[in-house]
Amino acid sequence: MNDVKDFIRWALSHIKRESLPSGAAVLIPREECGTEPWEYLFGSIRVETTQSTLDRYYNNHYCKQMTREVYDRITANWSRTGYATDCQGLLDAYLTYELGEPTDLNCEGNYRYYCTEKGAISEISRPYVIGEAVFRANESGRMEHIGWVCGFDGGEPLIVEARSIRYGVIVSKLTKRNFTHRALMSKLFDYKEDTPMPIILKVENPMIQGDAIKALQTALNGLGYTDLDGNKLTEDGRCGKRTMQAVDAFVLNQQSELPIDPAPPVFRLKSDDGDYELDISIKAL
Repeated sequence: MNDVKDFIRWALSHIKRESLPSGAAVLIPREECGTEPWEYLFGSIRVETTQSTLDRYYNNHYCKQMTREVYDRITANWSRTGYATDCQGLLDAYLTYELGEPTDLNCEGNYRYYCTEKGAISEISRPYVIGEAVFRANESGRMEHIGWVCGFDGGEPLIVEARSIRYGVIVSKLTKRNFTHRALMSKLFDYKEDTPMPIILKVENPMIQGDAIKALQTALNGLGYTDLDGNKLTEDGRCGKRTMQAVDAFVLNQQSELPIDPAPPVFRLKSDDGDYELDISIKAL
């Protein structure tokens, strides 16, 4: 069974890097994201964006939605040696061209035949996992769009998706999109059950601060975790944005099952009023 995280790493290499939120914690370094950004064309699976291809897709589909002038303006800066895909086509391209398993699904077929633990987002309470699929259903209940959890930003799921011709392959915050359903593609991929879930730490005003936070910053520095700019944390006992960026990096490292030996103990931070709680494994304090 294929590891879903390998698909997510591959998908991240095809995003528009500027779409990645500044606080994103994903499975690969930011500089490895978007090394080969892809565009979007409806009904495509990794097609080269030559002028003849663009002409064909306009005549077969986009002429019903927009004028040729608008279409040409949208695609004017596209590489003519790059690639485009549609939403489900992103997964189909991975299975077909990376794994050698020719695949041509649609969103509805994926949800119906290859997914388990599925249902409306509002009805499922379990935490999101890397590689989980999220779908948008139309008015008739048929799935018409798909994306995948590719990381987290302060605990909020981030979605990699081939969004539309105006966006291409991007990363979006789940709360900013209109997905309606979620599911695990367990008939296609392995979701390791022992993979730890992302840890949510609420940072409000006043910020969590004190000796426990200082000890956490010291530990993160000692393990080599930094903020998004590569800077070591200031060990001041104040849990701000830079500290949370290092925490997110640590959590993603654990999710990727990178070797950390010996097995780290659990470090818990919890406020007296219960508003803040953090369980995190660290190698040494």
